[in-house]
Amino acid sequence: MKSNCRALPSIRRFVRLVSLAALLITAGNAAAEQVPAANISLRLKWFIYSSFAHHLVAEEKGLFAAEGLKVDIRPGGVGIDPIKSVAVGEDDLGLASYGQILLARQHGIPVVAIAEEYVSSGVVFLALKSSGITSPKQFVGKKIGWIPGSDTATVYQALMAKEGVDRKSLQEVSIGADLAPFLAGTIDVWTAGYISNQPIVAEMKGYPVNVIDPHDYGIDVGGNVVFVSEETLRTKRPQIEAFIRAMLKSIETARDMPAAEVVDIVLKYNPNLKRDSEIKVWEVTKDRLLSKDPATAGVMKKETWTSTASVFHEFGELKNIPGLESVYTNDVVLAAHASKVKVAEK
Repeated sequence: MKSNCRALPSIRRFVRLVSLAALLITAGNAAAEQVPAANISLRLKWFIYSSFAHHLVAEEKGLFAAEGLKVDIRPGGVGIDPIKSVAVGEDDLGLASYGQILLARQHGIPVVAIAEEYVSSGVVFLALKSSGITSPKQFVGKKIGWIPGSDTATVYQALMAKEGVDRKSLQEVSIGADLAPFLAGTIDVWTAGYISNQPIVAEMKGYPVNVIDPHDYGIDVGGNVVFVSEETLRTKRPQIEAFIRAMLKSIETARDMPAAEVVDIVLKYNPNLKRDSEIKVWEVTKDRLLSKDPATAGVMKKETWTSTASVFHEFGELKNIPGLESVYTNDVVLAAHASKVKVAEK
């Protein structure tokens, strides 16, 4: 009996040591599974509005935080070039069109597309309903507003060629971002429109419009992509993959949310926007621009790159088509999809 009593302190010490070791192992495993916290920045293609809502949803719903990321979402705008800011290291990630990435690579700028944001370019042309203009062949003899050297100008040139419209029969007028000349009727056709922007602005101002979509006439160019510099892709690969994983989740999450709730998040970041019009912007973005298939969201198609390169080569500033293997990679988005599946299975 006495020997058993003497053994009790030793047993207690042994139990305490085992428990402490178990706690240390558990804590070590938990720490190993966490993604290292990282600050990264995303440069939007334009000012903050509801076409970029999914990125803001990722921030507000904790999807970036769940990946160990603190993301600084920075607006674009007049005079801000996401290609340049990413290339020189001012930003980690940016948004740009397929065409812009191709042109950047042509000029030797080492950026690479890693995921598709929009499944189509969204470029559309507008005519007031009162004009009766509904097709490209009706542009003849009309004043056509365009922005030479822009993505939309390339699409415009391609559509005119595809439809056999002689541009000498048109009155081409250089325009800016202000719709006022179009709404006033001094411009008959506006060729610098995007489906989620100018048609909604015109309608909200009381000017019904006819929308001419180049896609309906076989002019297929890619929309926005997420891109990084080659250096960032090498040095921050885990964080970049984590961002894409969060973005894929954010598209699904935002789709399932009431439109009003999504827009309220956007207004938090840009309170100068009008709520009613932004709800329309988000609905069009969700229906026309963002992927509807969670299994393939973000994955870029070679056919889209080839088609875009062909259009920009024939009608734009793309003198030589760069090797597509240097322009884009699906490795990151496919890895993000695979790891997303593994997390779901747990």
